[in-house]
Amino acid sequence: MGQGLGTLVGLVVTFTVTFVILTFGLFIPPDVVDPRIIDDFLTFTDLELKLVVMGTVLYPSELGVGLTYGAQEVPVLMFLTWGLGGLIAGLLSKDILPGVLSALFSAIIGAFLIWLLVFFVQVPDFTQIAGAESMLLLQRVLTGTFYPAIATAFGGLLGGGISRER
Repeated sequence: MGQGLGTLVGLVVTFTVTFVILTFGLFIPPDVVDPRIIDDFLTFTDLELKLVVMGTVLYPSELGVGLTYGAQEVPVLMFLTWGLGGLIAGLLSKDILPGVLSALFSAIIGAFLIWLLVFFVQVPDFTQIAGAESMLLLQRVLTGTFYPAIATAFGGLLGGGISRER
């Protein structure tokens, strides 16, 4: 199906699974998801703020500490969802190297989408997109991409290895 489709589907699967797990997080053991993250997610009524909390789970530690809500450390849920997204991206790419690359690209594209979302939620002035606050936020998100890149690379490797022609 292709590397591009694998990238998009892997990204959508990761975000969807994270949203569903956080929505029903009261039934998830605290070892998988910290109850503080669930409380932050469920207390916000705006979809944008729920997506920001979800972004702190997917791109942890630096982003969550900067926002003072959401994930403050690397949760197990991040590895589970990015691994699943990488697996789907690898399965649709149908080979090992395109599977790993599509998984990595999905994590990087997601980082830029989370950066834009958090920027638009926090800063009302669009002209500040190249300002210091925006660049600091981008640095936090891209720093938080390290662990998701590892998880998606393993998922993409497995998915590409499973679906390659023999």
